[in-house]
Amino acid sequence: MKSYVRFRREPHRRYPASRNHLIKPRIGYLYRADGEILAFPYAIADENCRDGEMLRVPPQSFVDVYYAKILPRLKNDAEQQAAAVYFDPYTGRFIVVGSKQLYLDAKDKFGIAGTQLYLEQESPFSFDPMTYGTLCDPDTAEHLTFDDYFVPDVTGVTIADCMIQPEWDDRTAPWQCALEFCGKYFDRLMKDAGEDVPDTLTTLLASIISCGSHVLLSRLLLAFPGLLARFRPTLQEEEKFTEITIDGFGERIQNLFHYLLLAGDVNCLSVLFNLYERPLELREFLRHPMYYTVGHHHVRTGNHAAMQFLLTHGFNPDAVDTPNNRTPLLLCACRHRMPAMLESLLTAGGDPTRRDKRGLHSIDLAAAQNDCIAMQLLLAALPDDTAHDIVTALAPNLPLSDDNQAMLGILKKYL
Repeated sequence: MKSYVRFRREPHRRYPASRNHLIKPRIGYLYRADGEILAFPYAIADENCRDGEMLRVPPQSFVDVYYAKILPRLKNDAEQQAAAVYFDPYTGRFIVVGSKQLYLDAKDKFGIAGTQLYLEQESPFSFDPMTYGTLCDPDTAEHLTFDDYFVPDVTGVTIADCMIQPEWDDRTAPWQCALEFCGKYFDRLMKDAGEDVPDTLTTLLASIISCGSHVLLSRLLLAFPGLLARFRPTLQEEEKFTEITIDGFGERIQNLFHYLLLAGDVNCLSVLFNLYERPLELREFLRHPMYYTVGHHHVRTGNHAAMQFLLTHGFNPDAVDTPNNRTPLLLCACRHRMPAMLESLLTAGGDPTRRDKRGLHSIDLAAAQNDCIAMQLLLAALPDDTAHDIVTALAPNLPLSDDNQAMLGILKKYL
């Protein structure tokens, strides 16, 4: 069993269950022997093909079909070929296990919606839909074991992978399955927290955050308040997070709260801050220097919405990683030419006179880059006398050219 949830999946076009009647694919089995093709298709509307499954599979196993319908019609077993045709309604793809050529020769007997995905050649007697189809039917969810949620289907996707997607709502099978899973195994999930490896519940919550499934996150935290303990802010680095990463963030993640801040989904952040039992504790931790890297990451990647949320909830606009002598956030915003980010930091009380390790402050950088917008914002945030002193020292060193006439016009206001 894979005791984790994959964090990233390639996006696919999805076909929710309510639109299945527009697709009308057919699933079933194909068999060829001695040149004759036998086809056993099942319409997707067949009552035995239960609505809401992640992967539509024929209602009978291949073995049953073979002995009841195929074997009596065989004259001999020369040149046997077989294929099982499944359909994934959420990606709009057929999954063909077995002979690709046989499926192509008999394609008119099955639907042509979506794109075919051909898997490896299999022997005729190995087609059991319960082997290849990962089922997720709300009516039968109670029969699923803990391990069933992490068994991949023919496409390598598990129930746990599917149930965290943000497209699902409370009427969709995979989304309901997440609530069933946590409800049924809550005690086990809370006890199985590993010290040095990611445990199932932590990685599941991280996956929900990574996918932006804030509605599901909210429902889980409301239904199981004990989950909030997983988000408790701490300065302690948890070894289990050594394998969890965020795109564009090259440093280690400390804990699940740190991961939530870095993921930067405003809706997920709002869920935690609204439901957490001690919101002042979160605000206090946001001002700790260790979270400088969170602000730096969002400024550098341009996630203005996340940065604005954090500033509103107590993040220090002058956060600085003193031990590593890193660039203050205002200078970082200037360097990457992000005026909206710069304005938010200044509005939250950022100090334009804070210097970096080279002794430069934000106004020096804005002048060097001839960034008039940044210069206007920075000077407007300073007291008039301070702005005058800085401009007086800066103006003589600014070369006179056609390129910086606008910058000189700004500086004249403060001379």
